[in-house]
Amino acid sequence: MFRHVVVCLGVLAVGSVQAGEAEKFFSERVKDFGTVPFGQTQVHHFKVTNSSDKVVQISSVGVSCGCTTATLQANTLRPGESTYVTASMDTRRFIGPKEVIVFVNFAQPHEQVTLAVRANRNDNFSKSAEYLHLGRVRKGAEASGSLQITMRNEPAFEVREATTGTDYVKASAKLLRREHGEVTYEVTATLKPGLDTGTWTTDLALTTNSGQLPQIRVPLYVDVVAAITATPATVQFPTIRVGDKKEMNVVVKGDKPFKILDVKGGDGLVSAKADSDESKPTHVVRLVYQPSEAGDLARTITVVTDSGAEGKVNIPVRGKAQGGQ
Repeated sequence: MFRHVVVCLGVLAVGSVQAGEAEKFFSERVKDFGTVPFGQTQVHHFKVTNSSDKVVQISSVGVSCGCTTATLQANTLRPGESTYVTASMDTRRFIGPKEVIVFVNFAQPHEQVTLAVRANRNDNFSKSAEYLHLGRVRKGAEASGSLQITMRNEPAFEVREATTGTDYVKASAKLLRREHGEVTYEVTATLKPGLDTGTWTTDLALTTNSGQLPQIRVPLYVDVVAAITATPATVQFPTIRVGDKKEMNVVVKGDKPFKILDVKGGDGLVSAKADSDESKPTHVVRLVYQPSEAGDLARTITVVTDSGAEGKVNIPVRGKAQGGQ
C-alpha cells in the first residue's frame, strides 16, 4: 500500500495496542522500524488531532521501557487542532526484536491510549541509510533511488525477492560483493507516474534466505510536487462596493522556466492577465475585480503553460460586492 503521510496513514491492528474513544484522534498507533543496526536512534511522530467539538486535554505520556522516550508538543487541543507524540527509540539499549508501549493519558476525555514502536536490532546487519527517500519529484514524472544493505558473518546470505505494497513502485536488489564473510546488495526503487501531490510512504520488503533475518523492511518516502504552483492558491477579495475596483497579484512558479500560454476564466466581473509571455521560472498574474452589481463572486482562473499535461494550475477566486450608497 502507498500511504499519504498527512491524511491516510494505515492503522495496524495488534493485540498489545488498546484504546478507548480517544483512539480516533490518532492517524496511526503503531510504528515498526523494521531491522535496525546498533547505535541509531529511531524517531517517529504520532499525529494527534482533536476531531471532537470539545477541548481535549492530554495530561502526560509515558513508556514501558527505558530504551524509549516520549515527548508531547502540546497538552491542550481545541477542536480541529493537532499535536504530535514523539517516540525516540535508542537501539544501543536493546538487542533483537523489541516492542515498547507508549502511554498517552488524557484528562479530557478521561482515557488512556496506547501506541507501539517496534524494532529488531541485528548487529550483523546494516543499511547505508535509515530509509530510501526519492526526493522531490514532479507530478507525472518518474524517479528512482537506491541504498545498500550489508549482512556480516553469513557468507551465503542472499536476497531472493524485492517487493513493495504498491504498483507505483518497482523494487529490485542486485548483489554488489560477497567477500570475507560480508555480503552487500544494492536495493533500488523506481517510482512510476500517477501519484497526486503530497508526501507518500510505503515499504520495500526484501525476502532473504537468512534464518535470523528472513525479511527486511526498508521504508520509502517521496515528495510529489506540482510542476506549476500558485501563491496564494485561492484568491479571496475583500468585500467592495459596486463600481469600485480591487487588484490582487498571484505568483505562479515552476520548477524550471516556462511560458504562460493562456489565462482562462476571466470575464466582465473579474479579469486576469499574465505579466509577460517570456519563458521564466516565476510569473505574476494580475487579477482585477470590478463588480457592476451586488452579489457573490465565484470564479476559477486557469493558467495554461507550456509545461505539458501537468503544467496547468486552477486558481479559485472569491469575493463579494455590496450595493453603493
